[in-house]
Amino acid sequence: MDDLEAAGDLRVQVAAALGREYSRDLRQFLPFLAKMLEDAMPEETRILTRGFLKKELSGIEVHLASDRYIFEDIARRGVVAKRAHIVRGIALKTEELSMEEAILGLAEALEARAAKNHAARTALANLIGL
Repeated sequence: MDDLEAAGDLRVQVAAALGREYSRDLRQFLPFLAKMLEDAMPEETRILTRGFLKKELSGIEVHLASDRYIFEDIARRGVVAKRAHIVRGIALKTEELSMEEAILGLAEALEARAAKNHAARTALANLIGL
């Protein structure tokens, strides 16, 4: 048993850490989440940018099993979260989520990923301070 397993309910701790980061600084949440997801799940994470000469982060897509979580920086609304249900590569249903729902869903998926992937375990351990 390692420190991450001994930490208890990983899903709750990851959700709490993401929630704290979100409430601390809304403008820095998206870059923070992008870095964490790229470290934990680089194959499943796609970073969205805008701009031609000066690229800036505009969103993140992370593909987890049959769902795709999308976090977009929308100028007038801040960070907006969505979940798309994917079947055979086609988004059948896309719904906007509250940030709390998105963070909980993402934390659950990250917990499952960490059980199988060392890089994801390390990224999540760093996130929750282990």
